[in-house]
Amino acid sequence: MSTALLAMLSLLVPPLSILSSAVIALVTLRKGPRDGALVLVLSGVACGALAYLALGEGVPVVGFTLLMWVPVWLLALLLWASRSLSIALQGGLLLGFVIVAGQYFQAQDPVTAWRDVLEPFIQSLVEAELVDPAQQQALLQTMARWMPGLVAAGFFLQSMVSLFLARWWQALLYNPGGFRAEFHQMRMHRLVAVVTLAALFLKLLASSGGGNLLDYVIILLVTAWLLQGLALVHGIVGLLKASNGWLIGLYALLLFAMPQALMAVSAAGFADAWIDFRARLRTRLGSAR
Repeated sequence: MSTALLAMLSLLVPPLSILSSAVIALVTLRKGPRDGALVLVLSGVACGALAYLALGEGVPVVGFTLLMWVPVWLLALLLWASRSLSIALQGGLLLGFVIVAGQYFQAQDPVTAWRDVLEPFIQSLVEAELVDPAQQQALLQTMARWMPGLVAAGFFLQSMVSLFLARWWQALLYNPGGFRAEFHQMRMHRLVAVVTLAALFLKLLASSGGGNLLDYVIILLVTAWLLQGLALVHGIVGLLKASNGWLIGLYALLLFAMPQALMAVSAAGFADAWIDFRARLRTRLGSAR
């Protein structure tokens, strides 16, 4: 009931989709993949029936809910089997790459496809006098060029937030403090850092403009390093037993100085793959005692 209701309400309030997916992930983490899949299927049937009664068409809503739930269920299954947030994070990154590839399979040129989707929206902004008609085509082209990567990154980020929320709920119910310890230790394999270096190096060599497959891969990698950077900061604050005010300040910076703060935290997460700041700090604190 919670999964279906939150999913239907997310059609009006999109962030509620995070809670809906988290419920399925919680059941999967606690009871296993079979029970999680059962909740997913029954909730999908309920959403389809409600949509048919309310809108006269249930198939699009069922498709939307499955696209929202299945990736999180798969990540919860991976976390359930591995018991490692680090592995789950890398699994989520892989799903992000699948989303990018899927856009190329669906349309030979995803930028053109997104241009067709966005054109009515941009036109409505022009009619509302929110966008200068002279800038309409430039804005449309810029948005369409970056949408494939941004959509994949947003999908990846939302799926991971749902998984984190489910793991936190599970810890609150059965293992208080467990999620905090897991999140503080979350760290991707150095191989991901090597792939990131290779992608950045190829980007430096490329002569083409922005908005291509390589750019979309880099966007996804930066998003993953952002999550590791957040885990790094949380872990250091926990090891030093520092005030939570440092974390509040960090999220305030991410909100109000987003591009610069985001890149700084992502860079810190990337550097942690090579240096392992938390392990070094634990060693130093242990020797100090």
